[in-house]
Formats: sequence, structure tokens, C-alpha cells
Amino acid sequence: MVDARDIREAVTALANPAVSGITRLSATDTVRARIALAIELGLMVVGEQLPSDHDVAAALGVSEITARRALKGLADEGVLFRKRGRNGGTFVAEPGASASVASITAYLADAATVHRLIDERVLLECALVHHAALNITAVQLDRLDACVAQAAAARGWSDYHAADAQFHLNVAASSGLDWALPQYAAALHALYRYFLPYPVDYLHGVNREHARLVATLREHDPVAAVAVIKQHVSVLHDSMFVGLTAGDPRS
Repeated sequence: MVDARDIREAVTALANPAVSGITRLSATDTVRARIALAIELGLMVVGEQLPSDHDVAAALGVSEITARRALKGLADEGVLFRKRGRNGGTFVAEPGASASVASITAYLADAATVHRLIDERVLLECALVHHAALNITAVQLDRLDACVAQAAAARGWSDYHAADAQFHLNVAASSGLDWALPQYAAALHALYRYFLPYPVDYLHGVNREHARLVATLREHDPVAAVAVIKQHVSVLHDSMFVGLTAGDPRS
């Protein structure tokens, strides 16, 4: 028989970011690693313009000063280049330099942690979506529709991220299982720490899955809703960096 204390300790361990190797990195190095790894995997291409420092910071969950410092460091190393003037900004440089960014190694070393976090999210989100299909209200459906519209209008990965996070948190809130929301939010944000910039066309395809989920919730069909969300989250085993090979942007 499993002791209740053992369950609590296991849950705490799952949600505790200290279990991940990337906690050995500074905030600046996590930004450097995520941008450099996205370039290394072909998710960002030569000449592509990055969002503003402010938007990079918001999307990657760091301060604007940290984002600016990280992007400057990548530019100094030749991974990015910056142009001044009316058409200025920060752009992806010629390939090759990204592989030399040492902090990438910490992300790659955390593959087992990422797979576990994906499995945890599947478990939690399937349960929450089942209850959401039974309990969701018209007002809550309107909120989900607004998130889908916001994500569809996103012009880049930084814009998309905010809408995606709000969508999933709103779905969870629609379940009526308020006691489960802190654990789910912890799992979601722990996994978000490993997300990389993706081509916006790919992200718009992901958002179409959000729209399909909303359609099943509107029909109050828990079986169909769980099937959609299980596929939507399980595919992260392949579409996150742990399942990608260099040059395969999944776009």
C-alpha cells in the first residue's frame, strides 16, 4: 500500500524545478541556450529577425535586461548579428557558431526530465479536460475562443506564447477542479522552460488543434476532448528538442 506521505513527496519532486539540470544555468545562459539550440535545430533560419528584447523577455520568462544581455552575448559570438537604423534589429547569423554555445549541453542533458514532464502534463491535462467538457460554461468557451483568435493573429513565436499559455490555463480553470490548478500550472510552466522558438506557421498549425479542442468542449463530449488533448500534448515527445534532429523544423 502506498503511503500518502510518499505520494506528496513524489508530487513535490515532480513539480520542483531543482530536479532539472538547467537550474545550474544563469537566466542569461538559459536564453542563450534556447535561442542557440533553436538555430542549431533549424527552427530559426539565417537572416530571420528576432522579436524585440522586450518580447523575447516576455516569451522566455526573463527580465528585459537579461534578454538584452543574452542576445548581445550571442551577437558577440557570431550566433546573431545586429543592425542599426530604420531596418535594424537582431538577426540569425550564418550557421555554425550556435553549436559552440556551451549552455546548450545543459538542455540536451535534461532529455529524461523533459519526457517525464510531458508525461505528467498528459496525465493532468487529460483529467482536467474530461471535467472541463462536463462543466464548461458559455463564458468560459468565449474566453477560449478569444485565446484561439489571439494565437491565430500571432506574427511570431513570442506573440504566440502568451496566447498558448492562457489557453491551456483557461481550459484547466474550466474543469472546476480548483484544487488541481496549482499542480497543473507548475507542470505547465516547468515544461515551458524547455520550449524553443518555433516557426510561426508551425505554431498556427498547433493552434488549429486548440480550435478542435474547443469544438469538442462546446459539444460537452469528454471522450472526444480527451482524445484531442492527449494527442496534442503527447506529440511534444517528438516536436520538442528531445525529439528533433538538426534541420528538422517540423514546419
